[in-house]
Amino acid sequence: MDLIAAEAKVSKQTIYNHFRNKEDLFKAIIMDMTNSLMAPLDLEESAKLTPEQLLRSFGSEFLTLMLGPSSLALYRLIVAESGRFPELGNELYRVGSGRLIGVLADYFTWETTRGRLAVMQPDRAAELFVGMLSGRVQLRALLGVDETPSREELHDRVEHAVSSFLRLYAVPAYRVAPEGSVAD
Repeated sequence: MDLIAAEAKVSKQTIYNHFRNKEDLFKAIIMDMTNSLMAPLDLEESAKLTPEQLLRSFGSEFLTLMLGPSSLALYRLIVAESGRFPELGNELYRVGSGRLIGVLADYFTWETTRGRLAVMQPDRAAELFVGMLSGRVQLRALLGVDETPSREELHDRVEHAVSSFLRLYAVPAYRVAPEGSVAD
């Protein structure tokens, strides 16, 4: 809380005036981060894009957010606190990653009903796509094993995840050719 107060240039009491405890503060931070990632998944907005375009945009934003120094620091803190307070970990997963997976699964279901994707298990497909994006890059970043990937490396990771995902789940008219162009 001292670090957060210093970063925000306010007193610790000011933070406690807005949040009852660390759990409420963590939830607010996680919800804010998740909301920013979910914005492109809004069905009205996503109708303007192909699944390939939306997944590329989402993937890029997801990796950028996930690998940011403040996200990595927050993740480390949450993991450390969750061991002592398991209910905190459950609640943070529910408002963060769990909610994001649910919205992504809803998007896959919607695109399946539109005939642009063929996803029979949307929750599993959402977890698969997020897993393809993050792979071990987050773990390496958390442990300080590698330097932060370059924009080009992140772009390549997103392209690979999107093209692999669409090879699995796109209907024939929307299948992606290996070089990234839409196949006939």
